[in-house]
Amino acid sequence: METRIRTFIDLLLKKAEEEGFVEAEVYFESDASTSVQALEGKIIQFESSDASGLSFRGLFEGQMGYSYTEDISEEMIPFLLSQAKDNCRVLEVKEKVTVYEGDKEYPEFNGFNEDLLKIGYDEMAKTALELEKKTLAYDSRIESVDDCYVVYSSGELLIVNSKGMVCESKDNELAVYVGCRAKDGEDVQTAGKSWSFTSFSDLDIDDCAKTVGKKVIDKLGAHSVPSVKSPIILDRYAARSLLAAFAGSFSADAMQKGLSRLAGRIGEKIANENITLIDEGMIGNSPHCIPFDSEGVSAKRTVLIDKGVFVSALHNRKTALVEGISSTGNGFRGGAKGSLGISPTNFHFEKGPLTQDELLAKMKDGFYITALHGLHAGVNSISGDFSLMTEGFLVKDGKITEPVNQITIADNFFDVLLKVEDLADDVDYFAFDSSHIQSPSILIPDVSVAGE
Repeated sequence: METRIRTFIDLLLKKAEEEGFVEAEVYFESDASTSVQALEGKIIQFESSDASGLSFRGLFEGQMGYSYTEDISEEMIPFLLSQAKDNCRVLEVKEKVTVYEGDKEYPEFNGFNEDLLKIGYDEMAKTALELEKKTLAYDSRIESVDDCYVVYSSGELLIVNSKGMVCESKDNELAVYVGCRAKDGEDVQTAGKSWSFTSFSDLDIDDCAKTVGKKVIDKLGAHSVPSVKSPIILDRYAARSLLAAFAGSFSADAMQKGLSRLAGRIGEKIANENITLIDEGMIGNSPHCIPFDSEGVSAKRTVLIDKGVFVSALHNRKTALVEGISSTGNGFRGGAKGSLGISPTNFHFEKGPLTQDELLAKMKDGFYITALHGLHAGVNSISGDFSLMTEGFLVKDGKITEPVNQITIADNFFDVLLKVEDLADDVDYFAFDSSHIQSPSILIPDVSVAGE
């Protein structure tokens, strides 16, 4: 972190004490990105952005007040303190909100690769153009690459408070996305995929082009099917989409507000005994490691469902105080300007014992679902009901056959937890297309599939 920022923060905390704030905290975050887009053999877009912001919160007259600025200059200090005081004066409900003294130890994690800094426009442009070219060359039926981006991004975070806590992190990555369109007769299909890399040498353009090319070609000839009640397998991408849609149900804040069906159910069986759900900030050397949350609480490993039994919710310090327990390290803010909430870190179902081929063989006949659509509208996060457009493949005698689309699956997430028959072993936090939420492929024995 540059000296100017740290000097400003130290001065702000000193002035806050002089102005009567009993305790105070400063949260600084900066993000920068550079992106190029290729289309029809040319670079059509080059964008660069750099944004930063700083929020202050302080305890004054028994209330915690907040203020924010993007102008990191000494002249802003009186404004920040005045705004925080005014905020305290208009608050009517007093809550036991304090800043955190910090943990004795934090896990070590270096998410910043200095070599990525050396990548300039020329190399990014060359990568985008080559990725577009090789995707088009995969199959003659691929008639266009509609989206092809290469993006470098970096971020810095610093949390300092009057109790002596200092938490700092820095990360960067290179991301690529390619989306293409294929046509065979009157049949037109599209497919796209993204990857992120912490080292430029890990980027394999041939593999990316092949993956997306195969994905779109495999979809040609997709058709609907008659409505049926059927077993399905959600592949690891579809399964993680479903888990992500209902991750908020495991928030203690949602439970305490009566916005989750899991409220008051700690200790109950809520899933099949083959289901174990875990949230952990640090997983080996995964690029998604999070050493501390936005309150400065060290990364934790929290088992939420242990062999089918609901054993813990996700907590920040405020919700943990209500229940007389410790935070699980899940207090996160949506940037320096955002309010504190609860979010998962590395959130995943524990993998199962079967390979994907063994899972297909166990299902025998049914549907292999590779994508879920309409998650913004087809999900009721409180009741658990979902009705989602999907795409995938028919499975006959344990083998993937022809592609299907224009079908909808409907069920209830909490019912699905109870009836998951088995899980594959294909969850992978170290894959270049992984995310903070992961799941292995899962077999669900009976789901309503609506088609023709």
